[in-house]
Amino acid sequence: MGDATPSEETELGAACCQLFECSMRNEAKRLRTFRQWLGTSPVSARDLVKAGFFFVGPRDQVQCFCCGGVLMDWRPGDCPIVEHLKFFPSCRFICGEDVGNQEMLPLQEIFDTVDGQFLSLLQGIGSEETALPNEPEHPEMLTEEVRLSTFRNWPQYTDIHPEQLARAGFFYSGQGDVVRCFYCGGGVRSWSFGDDPWREHAKWYPGCDFLLLSKGREFVSSVQESFSSTLLSPFGGFLFSFFGKDESRMSTEEQLRRLQEEKMCKVCMDRDVSVVFVPCGHLVACGECALNLRLCPICRAVIRGSVKTFMS
Repeated sequence: MGDATPSEETELGAACCQLFECSMRNEAKRLRTFRQWLGTSPVSARDLVKAGFFFVGPRDQVQCFCCGGVLMDWRPGDCPIVEHLKFFPSCRFICGEDVGNQEMLPLQEIFDTVDGQFLSLLQGIGSEETALPNEPEHPEMLTEEVRLSTFRNWPQYTDIHPEQLARAGFFYSGQGDVVRCFYCGGGVRSWSFGDDPWREHAKWYPGCDFLLLSKGREFVSSVQESFSSTLLSPFGGFLFSFFGKDESRMSTEEQLRRLQEEKMCKVCMDRDVSVVFVPCGHLVACGECALNLRLCPICRAVIRGSVKTFMS
């Protein structure tokens, strides 16, 4: 796609100024406002985004980026586009005018335009395997180049190179040594000498589709076998197998660090884990963060319920 001419840029700028919320003309950005959207809602966040809405709250209140119209109290059978046209028939976006809406690329197209290793992988596997279920959590961080640019203030005390982290899908959060995956949104911190970003990615977030397509299921499975994390046992109790065969030779200090990581919420990277997700059984989030999750950060399974836990 070529550059816009001066006249086209002027027209686009004028149209943008007439929008209620110009910053929300990007569908991916609107989608990110729905992180607290209830999975039990009768209307999907994606359908609302396509209809021009972004989430404002409270409850299920949404607003159009173009006309500013607000809708709420969604019911089973409601169609966001139809409801938008019904209550705000003069909205230029819903009437089909070009107001500068920026659509999200289909996942296949997204992955064909990013990292080289992704493209070669996609060319070698069938379409059924590439039917990924979710959009990236941070679509603005799709390319390795953009992710690498976030590491300008990466702390000097860590031995992990930004190039390694960016290649493994991570971008810098700007806090301490916390990095997050652009696709699954998973965070990792407390990096030590010798840590491999790909292995840490596979250890904590084995269900990440970017990871699986980049490294393969065999790699992820081997990492999971080496590093056991806190799991819900089939008998209703908890299995705390913190140190695998590769960790038995670690120093006491390193073992303590690993233990603290196991207990840490994988979302806020601050509070201790305290909620088990149902039905997958993963114990990876604190009570506050669990309220805002629709998918398990580990396996990406839909969360149907949760159980509060207490560690003695």
